[in-house]
Amino acid sequence: MLTSLSVPEFLDAFASKKPTPGGGAASAFSGALASALVQMVGRLSGEEEAQIIADAEVLATQLTHMANCDVDAFDQVMAGFKMPRTTDEEKERRTEAIQRGTKLATEVPLRVMELSLKVLHLAKEIAVSGNPNALSDAGVAGLLSAAAVKGAHYNVLINLPGLKDQEFVAAMKNKVKDILAEAEKLEAELAEYVESKL
Repeated sequence: MLTSLSVPEFLDAFASKKPTPGGGAASAFSGALASALVQMVGRLSGEEEAQIIADAEVLATQLTHMANCDVDAFDQVMAGFKMPRTTDEEKERRTEAIQRGTKLATEVPLRVMELSLKVLHLAKEIAVSGNPNALSDAGVAGLLSAAAVKGAHYNVLINLPGLKDQEFVAAMKNKVKDILAEAEKLEAELAEYVESKL
């Protein structure tokens, strides 16, 4: 599990030639780190930010979990590709397993997008209401959560061409488009606010 690694081990895991952990897990951790920064700014700001802190704690836990889910989803796809394909029945089972795994490999980063968008909302909120001495930290939380949304977006898109269920593909494209648009708007608003105050 990635969360049990030391920081050097964690970086080495991402730097290895293994396909996982990769960009999907990195995106989830980016969102989790943004959540942690939101909590820090909240704690430096006073008791009135208790709800933001609590919400950010939950999101950090969920995003950390999603990093491990991303690795598991990729492993499931690879397991499908390794299944035997000698008989027609084996080929059918293999195709079904690959399709199931690939759907999961798009659903996990979509969830990372959704959670990271929530973090971005919190980052904007704490930037405005929180301790002005920690404004740059709130700004970094915004950048990291926006990067998490955008990175997870890539991980959704890369898996869609392998899917046969075109209704599912169309629905996913619409969802990621909407989330990405909202994230980009929030990111721009937060950056403008932070830079106007620094």
